[in-house]
Amino acid sequence: IDKNRLTLDVGPLASKLKLGDSLAVDGICLTIARRTGKNVTLDISPETWNRTNLHQRENGMRVNLELPITAQTFISGHYVQGHIEGVAQALDWKNHNKDVRLCVKLPSDLAQYCVPKGSIALNGVSLTIAAMKKNQIEIALIPYTLEHTNLSDLKKGDLVNVETDMIGRYVVSVVKNTYDKGRFRRR
Repeated sequence: IDKNRLTLDVGPLASKLKLGDSLAVDGICLTIARRTGKNVTLDISPETWNRTNLHQRENGMRVNLELPITAQTFISGHYVQGHIEGVAQALDWKNHNKDVRLCVKLPSDLAQYCVPKGSIALNGVSLTIAAMKKNQIEIALIPYTLEHTNLSDLKKGDLVNVETDMIGRYVVSVVKNTYDKGRFRRR
């Protein structure tokens, strides 16, 4: 990994990808600049490098990959765009019987868009916030998610890419612009 390019072995996904296609890597929407066999090279903008956890990734680490949806795609789960807003810090894991929870500390500018039982994407994985207290959230993870994503690799202090619920972002933006600019008047 360098600041400008990322090369990945995408295995069987390679046959579905061509130059210019989008590919979400740990939730980061990137564009394929080259494809050679099972390897794809993706360009990284300075904005992406600075806003995501790519600068802390090392060769050999697992990443979550997802193809973009098409008009023919069955839509299941939450809407995730691949537009990473920032990073959060993994705090710890809580395990009680079969209830496995990942605790994460969000920056306050991202926490404002979150609510308990609301949607959030961590490393591109669409999830539901099980509990929330100030800037800390808990995500209840099922065995399938733990087995098939890199979330189970997280250790205390690791950074995760965050995309908050897009509807929540729009609602907060409209309300702030309405109230902050004095457009709302009580009668």
